This record gives sequence, structure tokens and C-alpha cells, in this order.
Amino acid sequence: MKIYFVRHGQTDWNIQNRLQGSVDVPLNSTGIQQAHILADKLSSTHFDLIISSPLKRALDTANIINQGRNINLVTDSSLLERSFGCLEGIKGDEYDKNIFWDYNKNYKYKDVEPVQQFFDRIHKYLELLIKTHQGKSVLLVSHNGVNIATNCYFNGFPNDMRLLDIKLDNCSFIEYDSNKINFKKIDSTER
Repeated sequence: MKIYFVRHGQTDWNIQNRLQGSVDVPLNSTGIQQAHILADKLSSTHFDLIISSPLKRALDTANIINQGRNINLVTDSSLLERSFGCLEGIKGDEYDKNIFWDYNKNYKYKDVEPVQQFFDRIHKYLELLIKTHQGKSVLLVSHNGVNIATNCYFNGFPNDMRLLDIKLDNCSFIEYDSNKINFKKIDSTER
């Protein structure tokens, strides 16, 4: 099975370095243009199915990619970005990203989705997707946090555990093969 992962196009909050999380921020004009450029790049790539996060920035990106193709496109809330609750909307320098993305510490703060819970959500979704779509080519359109968890599922955690170094630019994509999975669950007591 081939899985193509696309991060949504640019939003104004991306430019402002604001934490989007589950806030439904739309694409800006650059994001719309990026999605059209990516659609052209992917025009000769076959997909059996497109699955998108229901958040507007991802769904609009998916719809632009699908224009003229008429591929079955569905949304799935499992692909929602990690919820940052009360922190959503703040600027990137107003909180310590490294604490919130430290998998081993699994920092819990108010209504923020803990990183291990988030990874479990994404990894269970990927396991089910692979079981139910063997031999297919699926395009997932989602968010950078989901990209981080997906990348770790297929490639394993980085040796230095620096999860924030796993970045996918707006409207970039990566291809995964379900026959090549290096994921090992990390014991939170290991370092």
C-alpha cells in the first residue's frame, strides 16, 4: 500500500507563527496557490482514495488537489491536528514547544492533548488504514503534527527524539510504503 501524506497549504496563522491546533483557520491566497501547484505536481499520480482532516485548511487543500479528478474524498476526524486547547492562537515564542513535544516526558497541561495520546491516535488510525486498504494508493491531507506522528510510525523515532525537527512545509508531500514500517513503541522511561 502506498500512502501519500500532504500538509495543508499556508494560512495567515502559519505566517504569524500562531499555534493553530484544532482551530479552523482557512487557507490564505498563498495557500490556495500552493494547493493548485501541488495538484499539478500530483496530476499523474494515481490515488484510489483521498482522506482529509475535516479542518478547512486541509479539506480545501484536498478539494483543490481533487479538482477534475473525481476521486472519492472523505474526511476523518482521526486526522485532526493535535489539540492545544487553551494555547491555540498564541505565538510560537510564547510557550516552550520542546516541553509539549517531548515524547518521554508526555507533559500534561490543562486541555492540551498529551503527545503520547496524540501519537497513539494517529498510529492506531494508520494501522487500521493499512489493514483496510491493502494494495491501494491513498492520499492523506492533514497537518504538521500529524506528519510528525506519521513519520515516526513509518521511520521510527529519531535517535535524539527531536520531534520538532520532523517538519513538512506547507503543501509538501511525502510518500510511504506500508511494507516498510520501522515503528517501535518507545517506553516513556527510556532515554
